[in-house]
Amino acid sequence: LVAAGIYATASGQISYGVEFSGGTQLILQFQSRPEIEKIRTAVEKASPGSVIQTFGEAEDNKVLIRLALEADDADLDAPARSALATLADSYGDNPVIESSSEIVGPIVGAELRRKAVLLVSLGLLFQLIYLAARFKGGIWGLGAAVAALHDVVVALGILSFAGYEITLNVIAALLTLVGYSVNDTIVIFDRARENLGQRRKLSMTELLNNSINQTLSRTLITSGTTFLALLGLYLLGGDVLRGFSFALVVGTLVGTYSTMFIAVPLVDWWYRRKARTAAGQ
Repeated sequence: LVAAGIYATASGQISYGVEFSGGTQLILQFQSRPEIEKIRTAVEKASPGSVIQTFGEAEDNKVLIRLALEADDADLDAPARSALATLADSYGDNPVIESSSEIVGPIVGAELRRKAVLLVSLGLLFQLIYLAARFKGGIWGLGAAVAALHDVVVALGILSFAGYEITLNVIAALLTLVGYSVNDTIVIFDRARENLGQRRKLSMTELLNNSINQTLSRTLITSGTTFLALLGLYLLGGDVLRGFSFALVVGTLVGTYSTMFIAVPLVDWWYRRKARTAAGQ
């Protein structure tokens, strides 16, 4: 899953929303059931390479049109006006009764992409530093950060292969996922710290294993109820929240297992390595 996520990111498989790629996005509601092929034929005359797809439920009669922003477009609203005028001429038998548009310039889109990457990276970095200081050991912060990074990469890969665009809502979901995953990890780490003070005769492997078992019911109950709430949001929240809720549904599942099977084993590996080194000396 991590390899798939890295491949999707590195090979450009990820599709960015208008706020990152720049361009114009129109959501049009027609008087009756729209015919996508006729709309595509009409819009292609004004803006070749446009992306056209149904939006919402079939009975809503809505279509999403994404128009690429040309480098020399001084008037950012021109593509939207041109597309609407072309539709009125070529598809006038089914008029548009309601429309909304979202326009982002190329410079703003590139800046938003840069800030989104920076935001996620800083979130991971500061949590690593805080946990390293709180638990008096860099490996604790590193374990939580690696697990959270794993969650983000896997979620990006699955979003890409499922055909979802990376929008500002999805970035918000990924940041939420980082916080949720680290919070789940801290619960186990904190129990391990308590056990470390009370059961000094146990090895670190036994202590961490006990800590996972002691917090397992809490982890499953918390993650399970969160998952059900997010699943409801995904199924009933509508198209605007579909990418956001899908990212969190995937992230909840991935974040639950990464805590137990990535963060904790990484800490255990480090302490066993230290023990072997000490024994060898």
